[in-house]
Amino acid sequence: MNFTNYPLDREVFRFFWNLNLNAFFARLSLRYLLTWGRETNSLRHKIALTYLLHQGLETNSLCDRLVFTYVLNGGLETNSVFSRLARAYLGNRDLENFLFDTIARAFTHLLNRGYKTRDLFQKMALMYFLARCDEAIYKGLSVRGFADIFDRAKVEGGNLIDHNLERLSQTPMAWQTAMFAVARRSNEAFHQENMDDLRYTAELGYWTGALERLRQLKKEENLESD
Repeated sequence: MNFTNYPLDREVFRFFWNLNLNAFFARLSLRYLLTWGRETNSLRHKIALTYLLHQGLETNSLCDRLVFTYVLNGGLETNSVFSRLARAYLGNRDLENFLFDTIARAFTHLLNRGYKTRDLFQKMALMYFLARCDEAIYKGLSVRGFADIFDRAKVEGGNLIDHNLERLSQTPMAWQTAMFAVARRSNEAFHQENMDDLRYTAELGYWTGALERLRQLKKEENLESD
């Protein structure tokens, strides 16, 4: 595949060029919900998050599911016997990131299916989270402005590169292709029209963060080779 005067890795190019951003928007929305949500301590909020947790968990272990549910609902904040047992069972796992990634994965699945799903619980969860996330985002915007959206999106864009670093580092062609494809997506995001300000800022921040991370890693590699 050639789009420029150098060959491109077809697989890498297609990955970035066809990348669906639902996972990114799910993560961004959840971060605003957990930061600015109005009813994060309510029972229905906890039930909704627990539902997403169990939808996203990839383990069939009943013990794992019970412990993660306990942790999600603040169990480790106490000094009870159950809390000590849970800490011993979990060991040194990075719980905060694990729980967030699991819930975000389930929310992404909901967004991908949308209201086409025939599952009543999925429809109810989707309606709840879309409404609560919208409230949280606009509350966050009223306090922090669009700069916060851009900064958070940049972090997620950088994480995209880090999560795929092993594949991109396999060959110089793969790395060059990633640079080219991400730069194209960043340029496309910058010139998009007929898009609301929030989505425009988020997409631009996401691809800017990915491109900056690629350039940073390339610069570090060059310094090490000198």
